[in-house]
Amino acid sequence: MEQVVQSEQIPSRRRSRRAGTGKAFLVFKIVMFVIFLIYAISLLYPILFGFLSSLKTQSEYSNAPTALPVEWLFSNYIDAFVELSADGADMFTMLFNSLWYTIGGTVLGIFVSMMTAYVAAKYEFPGKKLVYGISVFVMMIPIVGAMPSQFRIYTALGIINSPALLISFASGVGFNFIVLYAFYQSLSWEYAEAAFIDGAGDFRVFIQVMVPQTMSVVLALAVVTCVTFWNDYMGPLLFLKSYPTLATGIYRYKALSVMNQNMPVYFAALIMSMIPVVALYIAFQNKMMDLSLGGGIKG
Repeated sequence: MEQVVQSEQIPSRRRSRRAGTGKAFLVFKIVMFVIFLIYAISLLYPILFGFLSSLKTQSEYSNAPTALPVEWLFSNYIDAFVELSADGADMFTMLFNSLWYTIGGTVLGIFVSMMTAYVAAKYEFPGKKLVYGISVFVMMIPIVGAMPSQFRIYTALGIINSPALLISFASGVGFNFIVLYAFYQSLSWEYAEAAFIDGAGDFRVFIQVMVPQTMSVVLALAVVTCVTFWNDYMGPLLFLKSYPTLATGIYRYKALSVMNQNMPVYFAALIMSMIPVVALYIAFQNKMMDLSLGGGIKG
């Protein structure tokens, strides 16, 4: 009789444990939802504030910066196209400069980082640890602190204030190198060995065997690098004065807007400069997910 009672109590205990676990998981989901909601609001608020400010008059922005616009002045975006300029370059010229600066810097930086990371991860050579150590050390140097030395080096090389400055981004060290180095180390070497047996050379193995397995990581790094170059204003401001980019023009216009009290037009230019970045992310987010799910084989 006692065994029957005990056997009946066991399922009830299990049900109570499951109920307790379910309640705890529900509380956890609610807490995480609130945390992510607060995080999302903190990210979206500056964008929403900038968009609403771009539709106001200057008097509205000065008197009630957080209020909704009384009149939605989309003409501020037209004024931004007309008024935004730097060193005689108009909006379209700065947009073109931003495109070749961003695309060139991203392609060179990513491709050279891929090659150096592949060699450092899969081959043995003297100074291998030194190369990795230099990459880590370079990341620790403050960007502003390194700019005086960069200016002197670029001037000595004759690439200052010239599109040839793009070759400086082909260093193959830094954050991209470290990420790719770790990823290449995790990849299987069996396919590469099979390709070597079939007579493939080192470069062919790199292009046809290793690169396809790293495309998800490469694409993610490329998007981040593109955003970094697109938003970079300090580099073009110091090293490419004859080729002002959109970020440089907006930075200069901000100083003029503070003096001339024309902040809504500044916010309009800022919102327009975000459109290519948002479009880039939307265009490649599904591709990155597909590559990450069906990507390379790890050993």
